[in-house]
Amino acid sequence: PAGSASLGELIAQGKQNLQAPWLGLTAFFALALILTLLVFIGEALRDAFDPRS
Repeated sequence: PAGSASLGELIAQGKQNLQAPWLGLTAFFALALILTLLVFIGEALRDAFDPRS
């Protein structure tokens, strides 16, 4: 929906407002946090369902 927050919108705002670097950094840290959490969740699931352990 128009006007809703998204990672793409954060990146676009950061690109348009280079004098305000926290807008681009917000998107970077949000993506980094999401990817880190996905890695940890994946490793936890692998450990939980690994038949060799």
